[in-house]
Amino acid sequence: MNSKDWNGNNVTIAKSKRGVIAVSHPFSNLIRTGCEPWPPPEIVQKLYKSNHIHDFSEDAQVICNSGLGYYCDLQSLHSEDAITWSVFGTAVRTKQEKLEDWLSDLFKVIQLPEAEAKDAEIFLWRLIPHPDNLVPGGPEIDVGILTNNTIILGEAKWLSKTATGQGKKKNKDQIQLRGEYLKTYGPKFYKDHSQFVVLGIGLRKEAFVNTVPEGIIFRSITWEEVCSLNSHPLAEEIKRYFEWKKINTLKI
Repeated sequence: MNSKDWNGNNVTIAKSKRGVIAVSHPFSNLIRTGCEPWPPPEIVQKLYKSNHIHDFSEDAQVICNSGLGYYCDLQSLHSEDAITWSVFGTAVRTKQEKLEDWLSDLFKVIQLPEAEAKDAEIFLWRLIPHPDNLVPGGPEIDVGILTNNTIILGEAKWLSKTATGQGKKKNKDQIQLRGEYLKTYGPKFYKDHSQFVVLGIGLRKEAFVNTVPEGIIFRSITWEEVCSLNSHPLAEEIKRYFEWKKINTLKI
């Protein structure tokens, strides 16, 4: 089945049995403007084989497998990783001045008046030591923002809800774990920092509940709010991409 992407280019798509749209190749679901060489390590990390191929009929599976020879979750228009890369990953590839201007505006939207964007770095999909026992391979941070006085650990969602049953005793959620990590180890690892923040980003703002410990800042924001900021280096394309993704999402 043929369709158009956010830039009006032809793309081949398939629909799952539930009606979720997937493109035939994961790169067709990602903004690549200004990102050379391609693909970057962050994207290669996400090119794993998905078990969700069974959500598609046999005919649709042929389309889903035609790009890489297997189906990858990045092909789904419901993928939060795809929009995380397209917004935050592309911002990393810009000039430092533009990155800091955009983050300054983002900090205003999420009401962090004391956060500074100076010396900002953004990282995607990094694992932190588990806050319960410090073993390696702890929570995966979808997007992290580090500046001269602020550390933000972001959890990205599209339609999904915050995962529960987390932690050593399976009695915590994703937001709580990240908050506990910052509470216990933030001041030890980042002694010069004063702003420790857990940020939820989703299609729906109510996707997140504040479960962070006292002393840690919790904020949530929608993708629409993030993608509407004119200071993003690819602002116009980001807006088109968000609308394309939203229009092609199941009823919300």
